Amino acid sequence: MNWNKFNQQLRIAVDTGKVIYGTKEIVRETLVGDPKVVVLASTVKVLQKKQIEHYCKLSGTKLVLYSESGVELGSVCGKPFNISVLGVLNIGESSILAVIDEKDVIVVKENARTKAKTEKKKEKEQKKTEKEEIKKAREIRKKEEEEKPIQDDELFKNILKIKKK
Repeated sequence: MNWNKFNQQLRIAVDTGKVIYGTKEIVRETLVGDPKVVVLASTVKVLQKKQIEHYCKLSGTKLVLYSESGVELGSVCGKPFNISVLGVLNIGESSILAVIDEKDVIVVKENARTKAKTEKKKEKEQKKTEKEEIKKAREIRKKEEEEKPIQDDELFKNILKIKKK
């Protein structure tokens, strides 16, 4: 990956888009929202790194492992402090997603649990539409039966003949 271009696009994203900083905010946002990219500095603690990687896997977010320290990441973003983790919620006018190479990014795919959940939702929706169709068909049949003229039975005719006599 061309880190100079990445740094430029990251700075543009910070200036024109929406970016959040910090491990707590990133964890919360990956659980609730859906950041486009999460960037981890090389100085992040191992436990926090594993936690953020796990939540990125759950949400399907791209994760970039930044090769420099948090101080360098802070200076790239134009902040006078250390930034260990940042998440890009809105890229703004930048093209940061185009600059990122797939080999330098941990592209986190859907795990089996989320796939199973989406499949269950689809199955439930299909069953619901099938039930609605069956219900509509029953209503149509009911209306047709109500509209049919009453056909006289043989017994009914016999009863009428007896009453007439």
